[in-house]
Amino acid sequence: MQLVSLYRHKARKISLTALIDVVFILLMFFMLTSSFSQWKAVDFNSPAVSNEPVDEQPVALVLRADSSMQTADNSVDIAAKQSIPVHAFTANKPLILIPQADTPVQIIISRFEEIKQHGLVITLGSVKQPDAEARGER
Repeated sequence: MQLVSLYRHKARKISLTALIDVVFILLMFFMLTSSFSQWKAVDFNSPAVSNEPVDEQPVALVLRADSSMQTADNSVDIAAKQSIPVHAFTANKPLILIPQADTPVQIIISRFEEIKQHGLVITLGSVKQPDAEARGER
């Protein structure tokens, strides 16, 4: 009977250190390779240079920081919460959206997408610096 106890092995404990290391490596792998949001690209027509004469001059829309817009010739004024009056613009005449320097990017993209949804042709112009009178200079 005593011989049986000599051959009996003690149960070895499994070291959790290696198991925890593997779990953290897998966790890091899945965190770095997965994406939780869908990214959407913004489509816009960039102006192309051509030597051909232009039939119609594009309409310039100045976008302010409060999301309001106004045409360069002051013929159309669009308030911040107002939707785009499609009847004010012709579908075949291109629009140029010119944001002021202090306009947030989210407002630029939102207004740009809103204009595109109405089927109007639009491109993004260069940033307009604020006027000297608007800054309080004379």
